[in-house]
Amino acid sequence: MIEQWKGYTYKAFGLHIATEIPFLGAKPAEERSHNTDVWVEWGDLTALWEEVSNPDDAFVVLDDKVLFRIGQTAVYSVEAGTRVIVSPEEGAHLERIRLFLDGYCMAILLLQRNILPLHGSAIAKNGLAYAIVGSSGAGKSTLTKALLDQGFSFVSDDIIPVVLSDTDNELAIVWPALPEQKLWQESLSELGVSREGLRVVYERQAHSSELTEEIRTKYAVPVARFSHAPIPLAGIFELAKREDATELVPIEGAERLRTLALHTFHRSLIEPMGLLEWHFRTIAGLANRTDMMLLGRQRDQYSAPALVQLVLENLIIKRENAS
Repeated sequence: MIEQWKGYTYKAFGLHIATEIPFLGAKPAEERSHNTDVWVEWGDLTALWEEVSNPDDAFVVLDDKVLFRIGQTAVYSVEAGTRVIVSPEEGAHLERIRLFLDGYCMAILLLQRNILPLHGSAIAKNGLAYAIVGSSGAGKSTLTKALLDQGFSFVSDDIIPVVLSDTDNELAIVWPALPEQKLWQESLSELGVSREGLRVVYERQAHSSELTEEIRTKYAVPVARFSHAPIPLAGIFELAKREDATELVPIEGAERLRTLALHTFHRSLIEPMGLLEWHFRTIAGLANRTDMMLLGRQRDQYSAPALVQLVLENLIIKRENAS
């Protein structure tokens, strides 16, 4: 396979990835690494998926493999943390295939390699990384873009690969993902960012009322500053919608474990993959060595400027206390 292989090589998620499918937001390496960690290739998984899956299955776990199908896109097989096979469906667009390769597949692969994939975005300032996690629709990507506009560097979007050090009192490490952020059309409008020249990566129908539907569109947005090296994780902000005013409060005690468990990418796969003990041990270790804050935003009001101000004030206070 190595001698016949022709494709692209990237360094992302802390891994050397050799792939037949281009990661369009990233610049490939000039030469393929002799220490390739992950192979990504096209294949035909149609017969295997029909054999092992039931109509209601979202994922199928087979020993060291995890298979899943995205309708009108592809069947994916993630194998032993070292291989991803993509079986495209007829007429599927490359951007849509890539979307689930960059997200779902890489999160599963990280779990197989005992690397914690938090679901959110990561940014960096002054040599330290900060994670922004939250439920779908909380505004993670919008806040991330607003902080990037304030001089932060980009680390990851959608998946935050976190590795604990062997020393209990050392900060965890975040590995950079791909140098590209994905934003919904409404987020671009809220931030005053033009869609002109941006690549469409995803479209879906959304019900705006009982009688009408609208198309929601997600775009790939290049980033000006990207952290290429692994970086210590100094803090985690959980973004959540609230009825009250915008606020920033510490996350304490067992709530820290709940937050990390809730925002682990593919948390529903933890048990069938046999990772319950590892996952609990990992999030407990992370909870003990990382500052965690709840960042509450008003439910029906665009509040990115106020949220940015709270984050900046929090980091200034911590820096002053450390000096």
